[in-house]
Formats: sequence, structure tokens, C-alpha cells
Amino acid sequence: MMKYTIAALFIGAMSLLVTLPAMADVPENGIVFEGQSVPGVALGFTRADVEAAYGEPTRCQSVGTAGDAASCTWILEDYIGQGGEVQSQVNMRYRSPDGGSANNDPNDVVTTISWYGLDGWVTTTGINTLYAVNNQNAVIDLYPNGIIFHQSLFDTHLTAYEEGFSASWHTAYLSGFTSVRMSIFESRDPPPPRELSVNVSEINMDIYKRQVIGEVRVLNDLNWRTRGADVSATWTMHDGTTRAVQGTTDSFGLVVFVVNKARKGTYTLTIDNVVVEDHFFDKDNSVLSASIVKKR
Repeated sequence: MMKYTIAALFIGAMSLLVTLPAMADVPENGIVFEGQSVPGVALGFTRADVEAAYGEPTRCQSVGTAGDAASCTWILEDYIGQGGEVQSQVNMRYRSPDGGSANNDPNDVVTTISWYGLDGWVTTTGINTLYAVNNQNAVIDLYPNGIIFHQSLFDTHLTAYEEGFSASWHTAYLSGFTSVRMSIFESRDPPPPRELSVNVSEINMDIYKRQVIGEVRVLNDLNWRTRGADVSATWTMHDGTTRAVQGTTDSFGLVVFVVNKARKGTYTLTIDNVVVEDHFFDKDNSVLSASIVKKR
């Protein structure tokens, strides 16, 4: 009797092992097909498809409206990628099936997939995030039709629209450490070339004791603060005389012009020109002058 009982338990346990589905998880290795898929998930998958493949996300965030869960991230706690330097993770961006905003619905579909680390994810061109860290130019050369954008001294972006692939390099200011993010999306025609320009977004005037201060902010056509812009301006003094001044914007896009030992009266700061290499000065969309009255 005892033998039959043990045998029955053994058979029951084996049947459980056979019928239990494999646990969903993010694959640590596989091929990335630009504009199509990453290991285990493809663009166009529904939210339900993704969670069946990867399990529940570590976190989701709203993007368009509260509770839309349009951006979801899976963090691989035990996988430190990029040669042991970066926490591996993958992110999905969703939209609704009709092309609108996501609704935190099982039928929301994947539009973009991004990842950090995950050294085992290799593109069809043979690269991964670890290789890309120290081989930026080589990666860019693999996508000759890609568009390169240098957001700052510390951030470079490659977007290959026709292939449906992008890579971004960010270097931390203090440590000098570089991390790489890669993404895939549905391939499409590239946008028309940017018309590179800069503008003066604001002139803030102030008075401090016997100083009149004019603070000028310069932005580019993407509304990003512009460092290294040479700004030429003219002060019109309290007595109607003028004084030419020049300065260069800092990392915040700011340059400050000061009149010392100012007497009472009206002071006006007028922008004459802003010079940045390969950019034109968009006067039509700039604040070109500002005034302030010193009462004593």
C-alpha cells in the first residue's frame, strides 16, 4: 500500500512539472531586428502580449494623461550590463490601437522599445551597448543614413529613421562615465532637415545699488539653452548716449551686461546680433530690447 501511495505522489508531482508554464521573464540574450523586434517582443505587440512574454513590469509611468501607463519598465535586478557598470532594463512605450494615447488597457500596442545594459542583446549590425560605449563613431558608421544630433557636450544622439533604430550616449559631467541607451521603433522617412537658428527668449532687467543689470537668455530652434553664443548689444544710457557691449552665454544660455555707477534715468538694452556657428539669428522670434528706470 505504501508503494502505491509514493508512486501516486511521484506521478502527481511529475504531472505538475509538465503542465506548469515557464515563468515569463526578459531574455538576457538574443538578436535585435531594427524596426521590428527585440528578444521576446515585437513592435505592435499588445500590452497583454508583452506581459505574457516578460511578466509584470517593475513600474509604469503616465505620459499623456494620468493613469495611462504609457511607459513601462522591466528592471533586471541581477543583470548589471555594459560590462558590469549599468543596471540592465528595458522600456516599452504604448499607444492605443487606434493610434491615440495609451489607456492602460491590455490592447494598447508597443510603439518603441528602449534598453540599457543587456549586453546579450545584439543588433543585426553586430553591436550592443557595451561595444557602443567606446566605439561611438564605429556605431554611427554602421547607419550611414542616420541623423546625428549633439544635444550638448555630454549628449549625442543617433537616429536612423529608415532602419527604425536609435542610440544615445550620455556622459556624466563629474565622473566622466558614459552610458548608452538603444531603441527600436517603426521605420519611417526622416524629417526635413532642421533650420538651425538661435533666438533671444528674454531680457531680464534689474537694479542693484548703483548697477543696472541686463540678463539675456539665448535658446536654439529646439528651445534648448545655447552655450557659447556671442551676443552683441547696445546700452542706451540715462542721458541718451550709447555704449556697445559684448558677451558669451554660459551653460544656462545666459549672458549678463552691467552698467556700473548708474545715475537715475531710463536705461535700455538692445540686442544687435547673436552669433553661433552654423546658426542664423532669428530676430523675428526674439526679444530685442528691454528698459528699466532707475529712480535714484
